[in-house]
Amino acid sequence: MHKAPGYKIIILIFFIFILSIILYSVWYFQIEKITTHELKSIQKSLLNKNIELTWEQTIESGFPYRIEKELNNVNLKFHNTQFSTKILKIIYQPWNKKHIIFLIPNDINIHNVKKKITIHNSKILASLTIDKFSKGRISIVSDKIIFNLKKKKYDLRKIEMHLQTNETDDLQFAIFMGKLSLPPAFIKENTINKFHINGDVLKYKNFDTNNYLGWLSKEGGIQIENLKLDISETNIIGNGFFSLDKNFDLLNNISISSNKLDNIFILLEKNNYITKSTSIKADLIINAIKIAAEISNKKAIFSIKMQNGYLYLMDIKLIKVPNFKQYL
Repeated sequence: MHKAPGYKIIILIFFIFILSIILYSVWYFQIEKITTHELKSIQKSLLNKNIELTWEQTIESGFPYRIEKELNNVNLKFHNTQFSTKILKIIYQPWNKKHIIFLIPNDINIHNVKKKITIHNSKILASLTIDKFSKGRISIVSDKIIFNLKKKKYDLRKIEMHLQTNETDDLQFAIFMGKLSLPPAFIKENTINKFHINGDVLKYKNFDTNNYLGWLSKEGGIQIENLKLDISETNIIGNGFFSLDKNFDLLNNISISSNKLDNIFILLEKNNYITKSTSIKADLIINAIKIAAEISNKKAIFSIKMQNGYLYLMDIKLIKVPNFKQYL
């Protein structure tokens, strides 16, 4: 008596199904070994740049849909600064090893000999993608990040940051924030309601982790192509350049337009960042530029620069700016 053809087909399908599961499992765990090796390679590569990355335990899960590595008690040391967090999750997609997701679901502590910063409830999600031409793109998002520094709370909402490499030596970036509360000046009614900025980090390939201040003062910098800032009724749009000079003083040149730029200087005066005489001087300069622009039937453009430790408005010295090195 011959078996029905349908029965043989069922047996064949079942065999193919079991074989597929076995082959997928072998392939999955092979990829998992590769990702473990890559993680160790990253750790070694960072150590060669004097950046120490350590963790106490790795918990692996995610089979069969993804490869998830949970690193516990993670510490990253860079010079005299240490970053630590309780959990860091790294998620790989087996079918696309060039796409990696990072998740930090808990607080981040940053401290060195000068200060300690705690980032609360960060829930930071990052996505790293590398295309076939080895160009990388990383996107970082979070609904809310709160910095606690010297008993003051800095509240950032609806954050997006995108970084992308290209054929040049520059690194393209874009940062979007829906709301910022930065005490003591930018709080309550003066909260920054929108902050959008994009541009390039110049010569990023030459960045030296052992002498990053030297890199920034000699060849590095941030080129801003588009800046949008809304503070209460004040709107600011502009572009410019930021870097450091040889003395590590801030060096920049920004060109902006604004409907109520004088409000910013009034706010700085109220919070004792500048004196009343400085606020009056800034108001006179702003009004003079506005009148000249109206006579010429043009849009008022303001030039702000930092040089030799001072901030200048339309090339007129206004404010002494602290040296940047003390914050690093």
